Amino acid sequence: METRETRQTWGGEFRQNHLYKPFLRGALITVLTVGCTLGAINLAVMAFKADLSAAWGSLIQSHAYAQIFGWIGLFIMGMAYHMVPRFFLRPLKQPRLVAPSLLLVASGLVLRFFSQPLAHYPFASWALVLSALLGLCGITLFVWAMYDTMLRGSDKYGPRAYTLYIGAGFGWFWLASAATVGITVYLALNGLDTIPPSWDAPYLRGTLNGAIVTMILGFTLRTVPQIMGTRPPSLWPTRAVFAAYTLAVLLQVTGESSALGLVPTGAERWLGLTGAALEVVSLVSFVALLKLYKLESIFAHRHRKNAWPERFVRTAYFWLLFASVLNFAYALSRFVGGDPVPHAFVASYHHALTVGFFSLMIVGMSMKLVPAFIGVMNKQPRIAKVLFILLLTGNTLRIICESMAQVYGGAFYALMGLSGFIEVSALTLYAVTLWRAMGLPSYGANSINGKRFERFVHLRPAQAAPVQDADSVLSGPTQLP
Repeated sequence: METRETRQTWGGEFRQNHLYKPFLRGALITVLTVGCTLGAINLAVMAFKADLSAAWGSLIQSHAYAQIFGWIGLFIMGMAYHMVPRFFLRPLKQPRLVAPSLLLVASGLVLRFFSQPLAHYPFASWALVLSALLGLCGITLFVWAMYDTMLRGSDKYGPRAYTLYIGAGFGWFWLASAATVGITVYLALNGLDTIPPSWDAPYLRGTLNGAIVTMILGFTLRTVPQIMGTRPPSLWPTRAVFAAYTLAVLLQVTGESSALGLVPTGAERWLGLTGAALEVVSLVSFVALLKLYKLESIFAHRHRKNAWPERFVRTAYFWLLFASVLNFAYALSRFVGGDPVPHAFVASYHHALTVGFFSLMIVGMSMKLVPAFIGVMNKQPRIAKVLFILLLTGNTLRIICESMAQVYGGAFYALMGLSGFIEVSALTLYAVTLWRAMGLPSYGANSINGKRFERFVHLRPAQAAPVQDADSVLSGPTQLP
């Protein structure tokens, strides 16, 4: 006879403990197909033809959309569904809406990939609009669930300022999805299959810097001090940094919208330069407040079985600071010379964000936040080392060689083409390891330290002793009804 416990549990574990898994699996499928893998193929085409414009523009934008809303977006959504109820000590009010939000976003991603390259045909152009509407509906369900949980609950353990960041990030995320609908309608009405630069630049700025960076800053503020063993920063400095960074993004989005006639001619240079400078100052201040690079935080946890998550986080924030400095240099160049920066240089900047910051943060933080995967990586830290080396190598080659190929050509094209497949190999290893770990029990006697886990990874006797990490990132209850 079915009981309340068997209805609400799976394998003896509460269902709300597993809501994140389909999102993470969807993110992994996306990045290994139309995400990073398609990007690597595009790079290979450009390298083979020694022409940075050789790849199909609409296919490049389909790849970018898949990376932003598929790989990064689905991963953040899944982890937010898992973490926010625990942070605020409230289960989701409507957990039945989680699956529809995933289905809507995933359907939009698939439809977007197949419709945008054919968008100059009427039937495909309106399928492109439908893909954006599906994504908007899914993200609306997600953002509503997050705001509802935050308003009903209270985080008694984390620094109060982080709610500003994640709350604003969720808002930016919804606005980016709504802007996607408007852009696809514009493409359909004009028979275009590629977003014009005048629309694409402010759209990417709001999506990457406004939505994703802000959300990651918020979750960093909540979790990284516990991971690093440092004291959380004070309330007012973090609020000031939030205000400065948000203003920086708004200034740059406004400046890049000048081609749409939203600001007077000539004002875009001042807005871009001011916003870029403010972005550098705010991000440097954020990193300083977190004490990421203080010696005591660097050497505090070297005794741990797996110290790689901290290394991933520090390296990711290095790339974020590097990207912000690069962005300021481009804004200064436009301000002084007036000429637009070559697309290859802008692509290097975007890659410093998407792989250097976003992907490194995803891989590193998942080793501390995804149940079961924590134990897998604690017992097999060599996997983390290989992932780190491959991602760092591929990302560095891509950023340097794409810009150098624009200037010098030659061997830089070959290295640029190679960089994409180095990144794909890293993310494939990560995807296989994480996917298999998510098939393990996460809680209870049969969890990662049990016999099932040891059979799964075939540990040597010396490795089989359970290793527990000292700190608990998810303060509060670990299981929710």
